[in-house]
Amino acid sequence: MEALDAIMTRRSVRKFEKRQIPDKDLEKIIRAGTYAPSALALQPWAFVVVQDQTFLNKVSDYCKPRMISLMKDAHDGMSDAFRAMLESPGYSIYYDAPTVIMIVGKTASRFREIDCSLCAENMMLAAHALGIGSCWVGSTEVAYENKELMAGFRIPEGYSPVGTIVFGYPTESPEAHDKHAPKVTWVR
Repeated sequence: MEALDAIMTRRSVRKFEKRQIPDKDLEKIIRAGTYAPSALALQPWAFVVVQDQTFLNKVSDYCKPRMISLMKDAHDGMSDAFRAMLESPGYSIYYDAPTVIMIVGKTASRFREIDCSLCAENMMLAAHALGIGSCWVGSTEVAYENKELMAGFRIPEGYSPVGTIVFGYPTESPEAHDKHAPKVTWVR
């Protein structure tokens, strides 16, 4: 798959087959992430691969009511739809994906969030090129203050979470949303 084709055709996937992704493919995805640019080439990232569905359900069950509470005053179409999903019995913030990867960054690194986000995009593009779907899941953030729950992620000392991405073989092919025309200022 050509790079521009991968960029233009990658979509956030939220429905997955139950089968697990082979470790060799997950290693390729993570390796692609490490080729992202980073400030001063410090590469402040590390990865926590979670395939324990019981643990992921525990995190999801913790996050769902907190997300609902945080969204209580948001009433646009997308917020209402997301709240309805969060309130649905059996819904998982991880969409029952077979693999969740938490990207963590060196806490002392000033640009860790930017660097790890660039890494994450590389990983999602690599997954797409391998026929694997992915979706960035921001909802995990409400669990960051729960030390007991976060201990289950086994984050290396000196690192803190930046984001989680779900990965799996897609059972859907989402269409592209309309893209806004870019606002471009040329300074010549």
